[in-house]
Amino acid sequence: MLNRRITTALLMLGLFGVGAATLSCAAEAKFQDNFNVEKTTLADKGSNTYMILKPGYKLTLSDGKDTLTITVLDETKMVDGVRTRIVEERETKGGRLDEVSRNYFAVDKAAGDIYYFGEDVDIYDAEGKVTGHEGCWLSGLKDAKFGLMMPGKPTVGSRYYQEVAPKVALDRAEVVSVGETFKVPAGTFTNCLKTRESSGLESGAEDKLYAPGVGLLKDGDFELTKIHTPALDTELPDAVARTFRTAFPKAQILKLDVEEEDGVIVYDIEFMDVATEKETDITADGTMLEFTVVIGVENLPTAAMKTVRRAAEGAAIGRIEYIEISYETKNGRVVKLPETVINYAVEMIRGDKTTEIVVNPDGTMVEPAGWDDAQEQ
Repeated sequence: MLNRRITTALLMLGLFGVGAATLSCAAEAKFQDNFNVEKTTLADKGSNTYMILKPGYKLTLSDGKDTLTITVLDETKMVDGVRTRIVEERETKGGRLDEVSRNYFAVDKAAGDIYYFGEDVDIYDAEGKVTGHEGCWLSGLKDAKFGLMMPGKPTVGSRYYQEVAPKVALDRAEVVSVGETFKVPAGTFTNCLKTRESSGLESGAEDKLYAPGVGLLKDGDFELTKIHTPALDTELPDAVARTFRTAFPKAQILKLDVEEEDGVIVYDIEFMDVATEKETDITADGTMLEFTVVIGVENLPTAAMKTVRRAAEGAAIGRIEYIEISYETKNGRVVKLPETVINYAVEMIRGDKTTEIVVNPDGTMVEPAGWDDAQEQ
């Protein structure tokens, strides 16, 4: 229900395209309540720019002594034939537990859209006893069906139902802006999403704000006070964490791999920084070897673009990464390069095959495209 703040604004990176949930931007458009998505494409883990479904990820919002804690649990539930991720919302009032809900979400990894499959709710009294379950619903039961919680690429004017449970829950949202700057106790965030949320069962509307790579910033009088990122907090050594957080203080980790390169342990971190997808390699002692950021084709130097177009031979250009390398590993040691090396890795797509070419700014080819070795998608 609208006033129960079940708009769990969790987060997950860098996924692009709204896919089946593309909506009309016309101000007069109706709220979309049917989403033509194949359930087999839905997953219980993932992220988009404004919502994260990564187990252990937690947001704490506060309003004086009242708190709203949103936690992505390491639990799943089958709902309407889909394995969903469970996200717990725990709300306190005046220091006592008031409500706990277990919300069920799934992400379309291709489009980045996150769908809402229902919730189980416990309402508590002053004695700590459960007194009701108002707002419970599950997709596939009693004419209820899943709604769109967060589009992969929100478009101003888009209108969609988040809950489609007749007579129980009909929350809906309209995208008002994707360029807000907003300050909360957790920090100042830019390029924020503002939605105007209402209900088909109640009058009134309420604006909510979401930060890219973070999630819910403001819900009613609740404002974000703390972000808990499991990969950073529990898996990175102190030296690695210090280097990473100093360079990217507002980053949201999406993926963490630990590898051995020439006898050196390296932490490969993929993350969202504001609204940009990035990656970095940091050694266990805190040395940043290299840094990668996804860029648009307009940022590719002219000389590099000429080389790419010749190699593409008519293939479509996909993802482009800017790569900055300052150190290399050699015989168990970290060696500083005489000067920073800059390369561009460019994905090329031809039919059902992909390959990659690496060039430097002056157009010199570092790694040629290998169509013969490219794997089918």
